[in-house]
Amino acid sequence: MAETPRHIPEGFPGQRIVVLPRPIVREALERRLPVALIPTDVGYFPDATHHYFQRPKGCGQLILILCVRGSGWVEVGDARHEVTPGQLVAILPREPHRYGAAEAHPWTIYWCHAAGRAAEQLGAMLREDGGSPLLDVHDPLRLAGLFDEIADELAGGYGLDHLIPASLALGHLLGLAMALRRRRQSPSDASLRVQRVLAYMRQRREEQLSIPELAGMVNLSTSHFCAVFKRVTGFPPLDYFIRLKIRRGCELLDGTRLPVQRIAEELGFADAFYFSRVFRRIHGVSPTAYRNVIKG
Repeated sequence: MAETPRHIPEGFPGQRIVVLPRPIVREALERRLPVALIPTDVGYFPDATHHYFQRPKGCGQLILILCVRGSGWVEVGDARHEVTPGQLVAILPREPHRYGAAEAHPWTIYWCHAAGRAAEQLGAMLREDGGSPLLDVHDPLRLAGLFDEIADELAGGYGLDHLIPASLALGHLLGLAMALRRRRQSPSDASLRVQRVLAYMRQRREEQLSIPELAGMVNLSTSHFCAVFKRVTGFPPLDYFIRLKIRRGCELLDGTRLPVQRIAEELGFADAFYFSRVFRRIHGVSPTAYRNVIKG
């Protein structure tokens, strides 16, 4: 598809670009690489005066742009977003877009294109299913180091001993970006309420708790509380509480010689059989089998 750069000089002093040959990309994704994501292009543009790109039909890769200095802008659809230091731009595969450096203080950016069947899914997770293409990250230099790591590996060669580390570094970059975004966000009122409930749960792992009790302590209706709790933790409240109990059960199985019956009692289970059934549902093995596995 057509890619139209405009107003770009012959490179930027100090720039770095590494591009994988497309036959290598296709071969890696089709046969050789045991991952679903691969960096195809990666680079670094310092003080990128007049940098500009437009792709009216988008492109087949996930595009990541990390601004570490200066500023720029990105247009996705009909919306324009100003990009400042500490922000990561995520443009989804096939998404029409334009972007460029600001005139007064052009950005310094790290960038990467990613292909593979996981690129679209991970891009959607970055964008929170269609939200803004901008992610605020707490520590852009940590991400910048991963961009450099990807470039170092791809520059080293096209064998699996370079492609696999580059792909894993890209996965680390995406996961870290999501985590840094969440850490930077101010805790919402709902999140703070859930944190209070989690602390309460941890203190009472040996007890039996109810939804009305937990909802009441944070002044929410039971339905609203359950929805908020699952949104924050990924689990319904009592399921999460059971998992806390089982996690403590693992600690007791690994660190003590207490019999399973006694551990079940300490965690508030009615009997060892029920404890074992719940343990197996979560871990896939019985408590005794878990205890007998050599760990470390």
